[in-house]
Amino acid sequence: MRRILIVLAVLVLGGAAVSADFSYSQTTRITGGTLLNMTRFMPGAGQIKEPKTHTIAVKGGKMVTYDADSATIIDADAETMTQVDFKKKQYAVITFAEMKQAMQAMRAQLAQAQAAQTPQQAPQVNPLDAMKVTVNETGQTKVISGLNTKQYILTMEMGGAPAGTPPTTPSNKTTMDSWMAPTLPGYEEVTAFGVKMASKMSDLATPGMNPMAMFREDVAASVKTMAAEMSKMSGIPVYQTMTMTGMQASGPSAGEAAKGAAVDAAGQAAAGAALGRSRLGGLAGIGGFGRKKQEESKPAEQAAPVTLQPVVLMEQVTEISSLAATVDASKFAVPTGFKQVEHEMKKLAKQ
Repeated sequence: MRRILIVLAVLVLGGAAVSADFSYSQTTRITGGTLLNMTRFMPGAGQIKEPKTHTIAVKGGKMVTYDADSATIIDADAETMTQVDFKKKQYAVITFAEMKQAMQAMRAQLAQAQAAQTPQQAPQVNPLDAMKVTVNETGQTKVISGLNTKQYILTMEMGGAPAGTPPTTPSNKTTMDSWMAPTLPGYEEVTAFGVKMASKMSDLATPGMNPMAMFREDVAASVKTMAAEMSKMSGIPVYQTMTMTGMQASGPSAGEAAKGAAVDAAGQAAAGAALGRSRLGGLAGIGGFGRKKQEESKPAEQAAPVTLQPVVLMEQVTEISSLAATVDASKFAVPTGFKQVEHEMKKLAKQ
């Protein structure tokens, strides 16, 4: 469902009449971060390192977004959205009217749940209140794949200690370093489709039906504020580097800890040799000489204060490629033999 809402949000906010074919691909790959390092110890997690590519294609009044596992087909003329699962060999269809009804039903369910809360229950917290979004146009330019691009850096920060205080409060920050082209050859077909979709799904643009507002007015206001800031990024992202940072307790890494243990062991061995210790005990075993020193309890060490330091959790790169003016018509159809199932949004509306 999350993918559906994101697709709708992009299309409703889209921007030009559909007449020609156009397609392009986006490839995302994770290039670093502590989360990537952790996957080395997780069975089957090697796939995380593999690049993920999905293709967006427009043909007439249809748009499809697909990868190796699934596809989302939107037919603006027939007013339908189709989810295809290639692995399960099944598909689900929902009409625009059913989609609106489902979202209205979910909104009503949420309102009912909120009304049932007692005065003693804590009020809902807007998760976006603590998020700060800023956009910086650096003025830097670069030619990427023959396209003239400008650099924009978007920063989203959640939580953290107040300015000027030690970093003792956990925080998360995401930075999107984007090189954006004013346009792409043929991309006007995508924006044209967005305009057509906006006219069909105009209800989703209202505060009460904003899919990215999660059906809450306070969240909708926060989304509107962030969207205004993000609108400063003009153009189409050709190459993006996303970096997620967080805070972790300072301390030695696994390698440093192992090195420290080795040094301690070497020091103990050297001390034993200085006392005349041999393989058979030597002088160290006579009368307990040397053993008393070894068995004496060490004074308790004072625990070092825990401090937090920034760390890169994940870094990933996304780039556009494979621009084409021809589109395979079969990508807009459900493969033969696939089984139709009920759409997830219909199920949610019934709950």
